[in-house]
Amino acid sequence: IEILRMRWQRLRIYRRPGSVLVDYRILRNFVRIYQFTGFTQ
Repeated sequence: IEILRMRWQRLRIYRRPGSVLVDYRILRNFVRIYQFTGFTQ
């Protein structure tokens, strides 16, 4: 999970104009993975 978080922040740093939709899609998948792994243990 920490690796994914660091990779996410790195993607945010190298963000380009027009990649908002891609960011949104990645964020949705991120939340889905979080719920799937049961991060509320």
